[in-house]
Amino acid sequence: MSASTLNGSNIGVTSVNTSYDSVFGFKEKSLVYANLNQPLPAVNFLEKYIRNSADFEAMEFKEYDSIRDTNLFSELEEGFTPKMTVLSFIYLYIALIGFFIAILLNFSKKNDRLAKMLISAFLCVHSLFILEFVLYNTNYQYKYVHTYLMASSVALLYGPLLYFYFKRIIQNYNFRIVDLLHLLPAVGLLVVLVPIYSLSGMEKLRIMLGTSPLYDKVDFLWMIFVPKLLSLVIYGALIRRLYFSSKQKESIANQELATQWKNNLYRIHVVYVLSYFIYGISISGVIAQGLNIIYHSQVISMSLMVIYIASMVYIQPKVFASSMFKRKDVSVKDKYQKSGLTSSFSNELKEALVRLLLDEKIYRDSSLNLEKLSEKLDTSRHNTSQIINEHFNENFFELVNDYRIQEAKELLMISNPEFKMNISEIFYEVGFNNKVTFNNAFKKRTGLTPSQYRKENS
Repeated sequence: MSASTLNGSNIGVTSVNTSYDSVFGFKEKSLVYANLNQPLPAVNFLEKYIRNSADFEAMEFKEYDSIRDTNLFSELEEGFTPKMTVLSFIYLYIALIGFFIAILLNFSKKNDRLAKMLISAFLCVHSLFILEFVLYNTNYQYKYVHTYLMASSVALLYGPLLYFYFKRIIQNYNFRIVDLLHLLPAVGLLVVLVPIYSLSGMEKLRIMLGTSPLYDKVDFLWMIFVPKLLSLVIYGALIRRLYFSSKQKESIANQELATQWKNNLYRIHVVYVLSYFIYGISISGVIAQGLNIIYHSQVISMSLMVIYIASMVYIQPKVFASSMFKRKDVSVKDKYQKSGLTSSFSNELKEALVRLLLDEKIYRDSSLNLEKLSEKLDTSRHNTSQIINEHFNENFFELVNDYRIQEAKELLMISNPEFKMNISEIFYEVGFNNKVTFNNAFKKRTGLTPSQYRKENS
């Protein structure tokens, strides 16, 4: 048969039946050109055959010995044959370090339990992605097909984990039920991915080889890349706002080290977001594909994050200690060292404040705030705050609630049915706006709920 119908050149074969234009037809055509020592069409048809059949062993056929040493055939083998390069081994080593450090962190009793769980999970997510990239880059994913997209299951956890870690170490934040809403996007993505995870190994291979009738590369662009990029950008902005809004308020014992730790975490995260964005633009076809530096940049930035956290575990382990981000105890004397309030005037204001609280019962005003109280005392907010701190060793809200709870306790002890008030009437009477706030303040000071207190003292 002639090869001219296939590549437009006369290479001494009469013809090739076009009915062979099927999966096995690709193999037959490839073998024909291999026997004719024509590497370009031989490799092209062999690649089509492999992508449609997932028969990687076809590259071992002896018919290809004559073209095996050519660059074209070597590139084909490199694209499908499992291999471990030095760089891939380094990535693998870093991923394993990440998993090890994540486990190690949770064995330390001195660490903040919640903070270490968040940073450990953050580290595991990075390590899982790096591990999947190693399998992809070394072609071992073709062998272990069920590892396909394994890191995508946690793709939308990067941002939330780092965001709540920052909230924990900056604000000593405790989780609330409503915070579970941050997991909804990750759960939604997992639901979308379950049908892919449940596919057979052969179908997953076809997806990886680009010949699946079920999914196209563009599907994954919208399914994974876009939601993940949006998540990274949104949570990156939230972390920035959280961090910089608290920067001026921080007064912690290890200020310099803590600042350096948070700065570096945030900077490496930003580098990763940028590299991931460039990677996404590349796979979308907007810029040139196939540049190794683009594919590797995001993995390098994630590896830097893992290495940085791991190094801090050994070099500066105290950044993970529960005492690391505790605020300094600043004495009232130091706090108001530069105040212009004289001792005599301070005592006058204190006496005036006590009169307002005891005689006028100003605390009963549910809208009372520092501004209103300062107007009553005919002084500045700063002076009012200072006399409360200096003379009562409390802040404004603590002082006001102390008086409210004290009166509430007296009202709860009234047993005469003629004067007895129900709990809802009492909390409004003493200045609270709602029952929840009242109950929390009452239990904080007495260790009992209002109902329990009334029962024990009636």
